[in-house]
Amino acid sequence: MHNEEEIMDKECRLELNELKTDMNVLRKQLFTDDITETKNRLWVFKQKLYNNETFNDFGFLVSLKISDYDGILKEYDSNVANKLLKQVSNYIMHYMDEKSLRYEIVRYTEDNFLIFMHDLNEEEVEEQIINMQNGMLNYKFKHRSRIFQLICYSAVMQYIENESFSSVLDQLDEKLFQIQ
Repeated sequence: MHNEEEIMDKECRLELNELKTDMNVLRKQLFTDDITETKNRLWVFKQKLYNNETFNDFGFLVSLKISDYDGILKEYDSNVANKLLKQVSNYIMHYMDEKSLRYEIVRYTEDNFLIFMHDLNEEEVEEQIINMQNGMLNYKFKHRSRIFQLICYSAVMQYIENESFSSVLDQLDEKLFQIQ
């Protein structure tokens, strides 16, 4: 009888571990953008904000918009535009990882990424983003005979806990509009 209980306990533990693994996979899929493999909008609202849509931490928020994304989408197709999105997100993540920066990246709209950055001051964040963008200028995206340059516009803003997400986003959009 004792041996039978041990076997059942072991089986239950194995099944529980499998369930935990499956739940982690589902959670990752739920919060991941299916094209770029960055985080998605849902992740922002579930992980970065309180229920009243204010920030639950503090740091810097960078809004990065891909130049001429709409033109590329119209001239070519969504497959080319999706490849471009993937290239841009891969470049950003590679740059951030290479510099050992603490960040989270979200594909927020079709052509706009949000980057949450931590453990830096405003000057350091702006310097890293400028360096990243300058590096992108040397990087080419090729599709058949056409070569695209990866040009992005960015705006940086500090956010604090309990600050309205929509207010920060509106201010970032205004900054981006002035840059373009």
